Amino acid sequence: MLKNLFSLGVSHVPRVFGLDVMRAAAILIVVDAHATVALKEYYRGGFWHFLLPDGVELFFVLSGFLIGGILIRSYEKKGRFDRDLLLNFWTRRWFRTLPNYYLVLIGLVAFNLLRAWRSGLHHTLPPKETLAKYFVFLQNFASYIPDFFPETWSLAIEEWSYITLPLVLWLLHTLMPAHWPRRRIVLSTVLLIILSTNAYRLVNAIRIPISEGELGYRGIVLSRLDAISYGVLAAYLKQYFPGWWNSPHVRQRTLLVGLLLTMLTAFTASIFILKYYVEAGIYTQYVFYKRTFYFPVAGLSMALLLPYMDGWRTADASRPALWARAVTHISLISYSMYLLNLTPVMINIVERIPTTSETVGWVKVGLFWGLVLVLSTLLYKFFERPVTDLRDRLSVKEPKITEPAGMSKQL
Repeated sequence: MLKNLFSLGVSHVPRVFGLDVMRAAAILIVVDAHATVALKEYYRGGFWHFLLPDGVELFFVLSGFLIGGILIRSYEKKGRFDRDLLLNFWTRRWFRTLPNYYLVLIGLVAFNLLRAWRSGLHHTLPPKETLAKYFVFLQNFASYIPDFFPETWSLAIEEWSYITLPLVLWLLHTLMPAHWPRRRIVLSTVLLIILSTNAYRLVNAIRIPISEGELGYRGIVLSRLDAISYGVLAAYLKQYFPGWWNSPHVRQRTLLVGLLLTMLTAFTASIFILKYYVEAGIYTQYVFYKRTFYFPVAGLSMALLLPYMDGWRTADASRPALWARAVTHISLISYSMYLLNLTPVMINIVERIPTTSETVGWVKVGLFWGLVLVLSTLLYKFFERPVTDLRDRLSVKEPKITEPAGMSKQL
């Protein structure tokens, strides 16, 4: 009975296993970072943590590759960019992300109000004007996100990227000369977003004193509109240069370089090495780097992983089937895990248990992981997937990532 309850029943659905691995790795890195909150002062860390990529940045790159690929293939298949394509794109994106988000957001608000009513104390929700911003993804549009539901900073960046990317593509399609090929318009769109966002960060990095730190750029929409664009750039290469993309030598080399650069980027930006920057007198240069070039370096290094991972279509038969199923399962419930793990589970449930010893801390960690996996599976199976399936009745299906590169040009 329990097996049926938690089974997702999607074994018949064609998937790209390598991309599932990336998605599962990204969410596990994020949840692992939040799990350490339960240990309090007993958390000792591990050197291997400093070599792990930023899970959220990995999500951005993967999302850009998938969403950018869908947009490019839809553009090529239709041969033009018009209002119908734009509205269909937004309909499908928002059916995928908004229902789950609003369910958890409204649940958190209701839970906070109920707890305040039962205790007789005033609620701890932000002011109404601030709370309203969460419903239109303005909570961190131009400044860092408030303490309430803080993990949604990255979702706001993604949602605004889903708005700006197709709008810029539509604008350039309309304004550029008729003889311009679509591939040039796509590349111009991606480069325009990347260069303009990097220019914005660079100008502010020069204008604002270093003493004010990194400026919280990582979590502010206006300074991160390029976040998914490095993945979109990879989708561009897959669509228009399939021979290069599918080359085994290219995939192996880009994987090796991508892994090395990703680990190097993570390590050089880690807390572990900060004291050495201070001792060497280069801390100010490090802050400038984190304001500016860190973001494209991190994005491009992770994008290098995509040719190989996209070519990893199925789990190797030599690997245990259980391991492969676990990866696919985590990948499928990753969005629900993202929404549930920190504020709903860690802050509102697990952290209400005092960490009186290291043993208690580890018990809390285990409880945290168990609750996240169980609740996320249930949320995905009984709400997220049914709502996502509903969009097929209200929108036109888009070309899938499993289609060979270049197929859309033949349709």
